[in-house]
Amino acid sequence: MTTDSAAAPAGWEAALLANRARTTAGFKDGTRSPYAAVARHDFAGAAPLLFGSDPACQAQLPGLSARHLSVRVDGAQFVLAAADAGATFRLPQPGGPQPAPDLREAVAPPGAKVEVGRYLLRLSHQNFPGVVVLDPESPRLTTGRPPVWFPPAPAFRVQALLVPEATPREEVVLSTRGNKRRALRLGKLQFALEGKPLELLALRLLEPGTGEASVSIFFRDQTTGHESYPVGRYVDAEPVQGQPGLYTLDFNSAYNPSCAFSELYNCPIPPRENQLAVAVRAGERDPGH
Repeated sequence: MTTDSAAAPAGWEAALLANRARTTAGFKDGTRSPYAAVARHDFAGAAPLLFGSDPACQAQLPGLSARHLSVRVDGAQFVLAAADAGATFRLPQPGGPQPAPDLREAVAPPGAKVEVGRYLLRLSHQNFPGVVVLDPESPRLTTGRPPVWFPPAPAFRVQALLVPEATPREEVVLSTRGNKRRALRLGKLQFALEGKPLELLALRLLEPGTGEASVSIFFRDQTTGHESYPVGRYVDAEPVQGQPGLYTLDFNSAYNPSCAFSELYNCPIPPRENQLAVAVRAGERDPGH
């Protein structure tokens, strides 16, 4: 097992604080803040969801045409079609042309955002597909509490060795909306904090849109439920270049799931074995809800 700390690169703290500042600013952004979420609509079988101002629509959104947009799930993708004559939508792309072209029909991947009138529809799959409605006029964008963090602490930046599962197998991961999500057990990341040998189960969610190299770490620690978010937190495992199986875990970048700010999101709950016997006073704190 590796017990080495991971030396912080030059400018590490400045970059960390700059990223936190960008995150805070993003919580006021009606196109991506969890505080912009005003509704969630889950699919029931193969039936499409209809978005529009007509009371007969499953998702009623003022300002749209009566039956503006139909959304259905086809395997791992979403099929979009404007319903009313003259109705259109857009699929804005990061770095793409602004504004995006008006469309009447399209196929979109999980995680895509669809611009319909003043709203953005976030297409969520996770094998339990649904649509989260973001509204830039949501009052929570001005009233919601911003994220807060522990002070930067280089000691909570460590190297971890991934000890693979002898026989990779599936794991059921519970979620905050009661779904049982599927994941592959990749193995245990072994490391040390405060002189204690520790380990965390590494998972790969078996869901559309998740890459083959994805490594998910969901954890709790001795701050959970009073200093940090009661459900738990997430931390990214960064591969160390040229050293297969070795990762950097920077708990200063540990973050809360979106459900810490809105119940409309469906977030994985850390497995029981990912309870750390130390207080990780690094990364994101409980937002205080």
